[in-house]
Amino acid sequence: MTRQSSLDSVKNRIETALSENLDSSVDTILKAGNSIIEAGGKRIRPLLLVYLVESLGGNIDKAVILGCGIEYIHIASLLHDDVVDKADSRRGKPSVNKVFGTEVAVLTGDYLYAKALFLYANYGNQKMIDILSKAVMRMAEGQLLELKSIGSIIDEKTYFDIIDGKTAYLIGACFGVGALISNYEEYEKFFDIGLKLGRAFQLIDDALDYEVDSQKLGKPSRSDLKEGKVTYPVISVLDKIDKELLRKVLVSQNPSQEELDKIIDTVIEKGGVERTKELAFGLLEEVKRELSLYPITDKLMELIEKTVKRDF
Repeated sequence: MTRQSSLDSVKNRIETALSENLDSSVDTILKAGNSIIEAGGKRIRPLLLVYLVESLGGNIDKAVILGCGIEYIHIASLLHDDVVDKADSRRGKPSVNKVFGTEVAVLTGDYLYAKALFLYANYGNQKMIDILSKAVMRMAEGQLLELKSIGSIIDEKTYFDIIDGKTAYLIGACFGVGALISNYEEYEKFFDIGLKLGRAFQLIDDALDYEVDSQKLGKPSRSDLKEGKVTYPVISVLDKIDKELLRKVLVSQNPSQEELDKIIDTVIEKGGVERTKELAFGLLEEVKRELSLYPITDKLMELIEKTVKRDF
């Protein structure tokens, strides 16, 4: 079996688990939940968990079901994000809140959060539940911190507090839970490794927002500034940006394209995107170096590499 066919096989198992465990007796939840699941996704989080467990000699069946739980958390957060952002599309298709309404999107997200905890209560243990619960709390904190920061120029510490909550803690949970499934007591060390990978993942996302078109990203590109959000590409070259213009753009509900382009062009020309990528690649090397101390498979290492070195 080739590595690609192996990846496809694991992903197919994850997709099956996502559909089979969405077993609500309420038809609306099934329709809304399946619509976002069937819209697809990279499934990076459950794949990382399964491949880590495979590397460490743990129970693959348990990894698939608990990976499914983590993906439910991720999907629920997307549903709620789209409601907060009033988004009309997700991965090139109409968003759940657009098709089914805000109330259905919020409640379907709530159902998925509860379903994830149900899976962990039945197939995991107390430490795994602790990891997942803390990750969900941090996700909410990160989202609220980002919401509070909209329209403001933030510093590097605030930025990392936001992305740790939004993204990194859940990827850290994949590694922590994977270590526990495999009976590795140093699960906190694995969590920290996953946290670094999650930071690198989000840094690349924020870099790509400045240089990749919407169709390739599967979501609106160059949208962070328009939404009043300052991310690392801006922070890294803040001393070279017209701060008065930046503040004007951030607080405006409808900045002109000329103003946006001026800030974006400065960020790119002064190396903001490249600095962001360099930081992400540095974190990636730390992750690979720390994992090299364990019996990690080439499959996992390749997936980790692709998680960061990507253009979509």
